[in-house]
Amino acid sequence: METGQRFKYKRELILAKKLVIKCYKQCTKKANMDIKQKEDKSLVTNIDVGLEKLLIKNIKKAYEKDNFLTEETSNRTNLSDRTWVIDPIDGTSFFIRNCPFYSVQLAFYDEGETQFSIIYLPKSHDMYVAIRGLGAFLNDKKISKRKNDVSFKRCNVAVCGSPSKWDNEITKIIEKIYNYEKHEYQSPKFLLINSSGYTYTLLASGAVDYFIETAKNKWDQLPGDLLAKELSATCYDINGAKIYSFCLQLDEFLSLQ
Repeated sequence: METGQRFKYKRELILAKKLVIKCYKQCTKKANMDIKQKEDKSLVTNIDVGLEKLLIKNIKKAYEKDNFLTEETSNRTNLSDRTWVIDPIDGTSFFIRNCPFYSVQLAFYDEGETQFSIIYLPKSHDMYVAIRGLGAFLNDKKISKRKNDVSFKRCNVAVCGSPSKWDNEITKIIEKIYNYEKHEYQSPKFLLINSSGYTYTLLASGAVDYFIETAKNKWDQLPGDLLAKELSATCYDINGAKIYSFCLQLDEFLSLQ
């Protein structure tokens, strides 16, 4: 990966890229899947937990004093200098069914910023990497910044998260789009995928233009947030949830009553 500039966390990034693939393969090779339900009714498997523990174990070999904020085993850690944020399987329900809509997510946080992030799609063997201030990459090739030039009427809208967890403001925005569609021949087309990491890659690839991210956990948001920002997405923060946009007229639409 050639960025053209020196990167302070190059060693950490090289290690993370290697471990994400290596540990995933190790945990999924001939593994029997044990599925359980968590307190929030979401599903978790022994592979989620095993992958997270294996990533932490291997990172600690190189950086034993670093901190970890992770979905399954260290979810109450506060963000501080040198914190690794990990979502071992984002989209566990899809992973269980052998659907492609899941990812392995990792972000490295230091000096008050996410310094780099990784979203790995195991089914397609694609790895998206974002480096703060240096751009976004797909399989080590730099992705061109997207232009904010898509008509709102013709955009593809992705919504992530269970409707039961949408707050009132997000629900109102979605209702606006449905009502708009009833009166306009050309209107945004909806896609609902309950996997933050996978949906961020759709935004990066140009498959969707407008992404409503309703998950509020750091392991859901941080990896893709940096990816979207490095591609110049406009970002709106709504009660902790986020809207990422490459659409024209979005401000005008959001102001409609």
